[in-house]
Amino acid sequence: MEREKIITWRSYFVTLIIFAINAIAYIICTQTGELLYDIGSMNAEKVIVGRQYYRLVTCMFLHADIDHIVSNMIFLIGLGQMLESALGHIRFLAVYLLSGFVAGAVSLLYSVLTGDIYDAVGASGAIFGLIGALLILVIIHHGRYRNVSIGRIAFAIVYMVYAGARAERVDNAAHVGGLMCGVMVMAVMNAIRHLCNKNMGGYGR
Repeated sequence: MEREKIITWRSYFVTLIIFAINAIAYIICTQTGELLYDIGSMNAEKVIVGRQYYRLVTCMFLHADIDHIVSNMIFLIGLGQMLESALGHIRFLAVYLLSGFVAGAVSLLYSVLTGDIYDAVGASGAIFGLIGALLILVIIHHGRYRNVSIGRIAFAIVYMVYAGARAERVDNAAHVGGLMCGVMVMAVMNAIRHLCNKNMGGYGR
């Protein structure tokens, strides 16, 4: 039986850095009113017309209120402890940032298609990407990774997407975009790893 790695804070220090950035940004928001929201939120009109493309990144580090940031950071720490030690720091950061970026892009596309221009903030798109990555990790470990089974994570994904679709003022397009990005990025990373291992094996390593 494969022994589980002992998880210490060094195993998920990138997660802790992301947590700290979000926390500091929120504290600044509480002291500066709407300033950071005005310049950093995801807004389709400001991104496209104003060419403020940086908003696709900054929006994932801002949160609307204390409940918003607390719920997202709880998920971040829980998922980060599992995934960062499994993926490594760089690959974990890549999944998180790419998922957050794609979540913002999908939110932008949804806003344009529906004509509903809104300001959106939050790390939930990136966090959904981590959930998508965890789904692939569970699949490649034959249906269970640590204490997460395929049934449990599939139920969680369905429930969270459904709850997001039913709730008001929730950017579910970003959630779905982040989730799909996490699935695809993790699947590609796994395919590359298998290909590299196969090629190395061919040279007798």
